[in-house]
Amino acid sequence: MTIGYLRREQTFAAAHHYKLPWLDEAEAARLFGPLSIHGHNYVLHVTIRGEISDDHGMVENLKTIKSVIVDRVIAELDRKFLNDDVAYFKDKSPTLENLAGFIWERLEPAYPNGALHEIRITEEPELYLDKKAGSDDMFLTRGYHFCAAHRLHQASLSDEENRALFGKCTNPSGHGHNYRVEVTVKGDVDARTGTICNISDIDKLVDEKVIDYLDHMHLNCDIPEFADMNPTAENIARVIWERLGPKPGGAALHRVRLHETDRNVADYYGE
Repeated sequence: MTIGYLRREQTFAAAHHYKLPWLDEAEAARLFGPLSIHGHNYVLHVTIRGEISDDHGMVENLKTIKSVIVDRVIAELDRKFLNDDVAYFKDKSPTLENLAGFIWERLEPAYPNGALHEIRITEEPELYLDKKAGSDDMFLTRGYHFCAAHRLHQASLSDEENRALFGKCTNPSGHGHNYRVEVTVKGDVDARTGTICNISDIDKLVDEKVIDYLDHMHLNCDIPEFADMNPTAENIARVIWERLGPKPGGAALHRVRLHETDRNVADYYGE
């Protein structure tokens, strides 16, 4: 048996608000920010897992994958006001977490050959959520940016060895990057709020512990952790993990992903 994975992307637009009758307005504002009606251009990725057929070489017919998504999800959500137009959200907040729950329930039983493996919903470029088969957790990812300079240089190596290992990146004056860091947390969805954490708390923590600490710094010279540790993408991701602690925003820290360039990305999952 040869297992394959096939992913399909679809988009839809929908509006919602978080002025919810079962939440005090002050609490809702603290959790979600402004409570007025607003909309998003959502991007949905659906991944199907299954055996690659010897007859046709597919996990699932791509036309079937598309038609199921369109009929069971897009038709239900696109150009809708979620709070009023979708019965599922009459007593649930229209969060990314609950939206993922709705989509999963609609898609999971619908594929005749493959099995629903994972869905990803992107609400905005720096905010997306993953739900995966076999896990009760949901995985929420928020992206942030900072600029910093560094020099890749290992003190225990000679200059020639450093040049051979790091090339131009060991330039004595250093060089800079526009870094993008993704912070992923995981957890169960709170039935009352429809969230796994307060994203505003994560934003505040990242601003204080990461952005204010690293932005516009020369990592080798200004950051104590790199006084005797090479500031590679891997080590920067590890430092960010350690500064955030195990439960930012109340959810378990799952991954720190650091984009040093478009082609160089490091992931850190802790010890």
